[in-house]
Order: sequence, then structure tokens, then C-alpha cells
Amino acid sequence: MKQNFRTAIISYPNSNNLGDYIQKIAAKQFLKEKTIEIDRDNLKNYFGEKIKLIVNGWFMEKPYNWPPSNKIIPFFISFHINPIIKSVILNKKGVEYLKKYEPIGCRDLYTKSILEKKGIIAYFSGCLTLTLNRKKLKIKNNFKKGILVINVIDRILPEFSFFKNPSIKNFFNDSIQIIKYPYKKSIYIISKRRINIFLLNQNKEIKYLSQIIDVNKTSVLKREKLAYKQLYEISNSELVLTSRIHSALPSVAMEVPTIFISDGLDHINQKSRLLGLSKFFNIIKSKDLNQISIEKIKLNNHKTFVEKMKMKIANFINYK
Repeated sequence: MKQNFRTAIISYPNSNNLGDYIQKIAAKQFLKEKTIEIDRDNLKNYFGEKIKLIVNGWFMEKPYNWPPSNKIIPFFISFHINPIIKSVILNKKGVEYLKKYEPIGCRDLYTKSILEKKGIIAYFSGCLTLTLNRKKLKIKNNFKKGILVINVIDRILPEFSFFKNPSIKNFFNDSIQIIKYPYKKSIYIISKRRINIFLLNQNKEIKYLSQIIDVNKTSVLKREKLAYKQLYEISNSELVLTSRIHSALPSVAMEVPTIFISDGLDHINQKSRLLGLSKFFNIIKSKDLNQISIEKIKLNNHKTFVEKMKMKIANFINYK
């Protein structure tokens, strides 16, 4: 006789990124029972009751804690592998583990490709945050107003933090960064100017939010509340302008016109995460903003993916 195991979700107790908590909210909305949460970076060390786990999101900070415990029955959906640690995740043991639970639903085409090269059956699922539902989240459908700007091009703003940790290696690296700093700063200023001109031309109220928080000043409970607040602000905006995937995808889910600015995201770590997501939102450089018409942005490209994810997760949760 098959046993009915409880279903758990991934948690992010050490994350400073509200996008992770939004991913947790997306998974939690499928569960009726009290939620079991398991730290993404410690799945290997889980020794509680045997559970089923919705495995979604970016993996991972601690790849030596992979694969997960045999106490976990995983369901892989909107799964992304960090390019830097792919050789660890996809070592012989890791490949055998993923083969055991294929097909693997991938958040992006990059992850799908590297899994298939290892002989793992994979498919492009899209992201679980596309399933976010205004009614389930109890977000009232108020009058949508203004443009919400969330961490636009924040990653290309160079930091001036040189020579803080003296060593020959750091001295060499810092010297290179000092040489590059004026160029990087000028690129940021030019991009920022283009964005400001675009916003000014829209003649709408502008609101700014940050997806990044200080974990030392914010409890896990508070972080989740801030994630809910961000979803509320997104859903009641006329347009979301961002350079953060987990601001853009929830915006699409709430059927809010969305523009993703990709300036400075040419490194494989960032580029890999975006492959395939242009199906759902506009990914452009700041220099092309003047070609965008808010009124012509499509809002329903995600719905087929949403229905498939909902069906697969329901089957996983209800299977005994």
C-alpha cells in the first residue's frame, strides 16, 4: 500500500533577495496543509519524516550539499543550475540522481540544454512564479496607477571598495578594477540617463522599490511580508520596469506590462538565467527603450505554461 507523504517547499533562510521569498510564496500557494520548509542549501542534511518536495529555483550556494537526502521525494519544476557549479551538480552521482526523477522541468533553456547533454530528459517549464494568483494571495484589484521601478541596472553600478583586504592577489585585482572603474561608471550613467528620459516621457507617477534587503536587520518572517508587499505593489502598477527576473515574472503573472532592462547582464551567470524568458516579457537594452509602446505589450504569453505547471504540481501533490 502506497503511503501519502506530506508535501514540502524550498526555503531560503539566509537570502537577502526578496525574489527567493516570492518563489517560496509561489510554491506555498499549492498547499492546503501546514507548510514544511527545507533550506535549499541543506537538502542533503534533511533527516526528518519522508516528504515530497517541490524543487524550484536557482541552485545553489552550497553545491557540496547535493544531491538531496533520500528522505526527500523531489518534483523538479522551474529548476535552474548556476553555471559556476554545474560540474559539481552534474557529477556522476548528481546525474544519476536527476535521471531517477526525470523529466526535469527547467526554468530556462540553458538548464534544459546542459541536462540534455548529460542524457537527462528535461523540458522548459517556465518559472513557478508565473502561477502567482492575485485571488489566492488576497490582493485586491485596485485601480492600477503609475510605473514601478525595481532594481533597474543595479548590477552594473560599480562599487568603490578597493584595497580593503590587502594581499598581492587582491592588489593586482583591485588595480585592474580601478582602471576599469571610470569606464564602468560612465556606462552606468549613460544607461541611467536613458531610463530616466523614458520614465519622464511617460508622464506617470514613478515609484521605486528594492528587491534586495539587509538580512541582519530583517527577520525571515519580515522578509516574507516584504515579498507580499512587493507583489501587492507590482499588481497595482501600470508598468513594471526592472532588471530582476523575480520582479518581472510576478509582474507577468499579475498581467502587468513588463520591461526587463538587460544592460550589463552579459556574463554567463546572468545570461543563462534569461534564456527562454523572452517568451514572457520584453528583454531589451536601455538604448532601445524609445521603441517600446506600453499599450502594445502582450500580457498572456505565459498562460499555457501556467496551466501545465498547475496540472503537474497537482498530480505530484495528490499522487499517493
